[in-house]
Amino acid sequence: MRIIYVITTVGHGKGGHFHSLNTIANAIGATQKVHVINIGFKPSDVLDKVNYDYSFVGFNGYNFIITFTKIKKLIKQLEPDAIHAFDVESFAFSRLFSKGRKQSSFLNKCGGPNPKKYFPIPSQLVLFSKENKAYFEMNTQYETTNLALIPNRVKPVNIDKSRVESFYNTYGKTETSLLRIARIGKHYHKSIIQAINLVGWLKSKGLNVRLIVIGTIQSDDIYNSILDDIKSKQLKNDVIIDTSDAFTHNASELLEIGDVIIGTGRNFMEASSLNKMLLVPYRGSDYPLLVTDNNFDAIFSTNFSPRTQVANFDEVNNLEAIYYHLKNNKHIASKPWFESCFNIEKGADVYKSLYLNQDVPKNSNLIDTFVNILYAIKTFVLK
Repeated sequence: MRIIYVITTVGHGKGGHFHSLNTIANAIGATQKVHVINIGFKPSDVLDKVNYDYSFVGFNGYNFIITFTKIKKLIKQLEPDAIHAFDVESFAFSRLFSKGRKQSSFLNKCGGPNPKKYFPIPSQLVLFSKENKAYFEMNTQYETTNLALIPNRVKPVNIDKSRVESFYNTYGKTETSLLRIARIGKHYHKSIIQAINLVGWLKSKGLNVRLIVIGTIQSDDIYNSILDDIKSKQLKNDVIIDTSDAFTHNASELLEIGDVIIGTGRNFMEASSLNKMLLVPYRGSDYPLLVTDNNFDAIFSTNFSPRTQVANFDEVNNLEAIYYHLKNNKHIASKPWFESCFNIEKGADVYKSLYLNQDVPKNSNLIDTFVNILYAIKTFVLK
């Protein structure tokens, strides 16, 4: 079986869906023939080509026909059994080739909130979260689409011992370290503030604890506001923010430096492969939420995102539970969650089954195809 995956680089090419595609392509590529076509302004550095072949095709929004022709030549050479897009823009291309080959059109929605603007109508839609699946099930536009819930999958993390040692040489060690790996910008701003608030509260309870934030700066204004917040709370000696390439590149390889990980999405799953105690950002609270067996399913439904909400949440009880576990060195194991839900070694077979059992597609939606193409062109032209 040969699978082609397609993805577009509009911005930096380092978003979570690139990591998801890379992991899935490598896992399936271990036993099948896989080729990734990266379309856009520049190649993505995330796509490592370990177990798959790779092609980059330039696209700027103005050269749709030229790009289409180049990809068509590739498709003709490769003769894939399925073509699977990992974003809306790449689906504008892949759906045309799937139709020409009389195959199902495959699209991934890699987590995130439910769509608030245009989202195409594929034959097969793979979803990472129960939240997204419930949305599409309720939307009559997608009644002929096969909705497959396949939670994001990750490889067990390999720790880079030399960089861990370098971090300790730079910043030293403390009794307990909380770690938040996140880009410093609008999307993760509140989660970082929640982590800072938690460290301040735990310090007030007498615990020897620090916060480590590792991430690239997307917004200088937000970065500076975070520094001001740390200063105003008198936590300058208790919060480390590192934005250097030395530590932000493949930051998951440094997860060992955190005793407790404040994670979202892929980062949460990677930390669970190391059996770390886990917190998640919590919607409507000033502090992150402790993840336990009792609330795991509710948190899982939103793919461990900042949109998390659970029944009967009590902020005081949550804080006291975090304090109790840290004070008494009570560890909440997360490795069982990894093995049952996130391990890519078990998830690859689900994707292969999807390709092997694809239905012969019905007539495609010509209007939606046209809108999809216009959407892709507009996204690149306005970038």
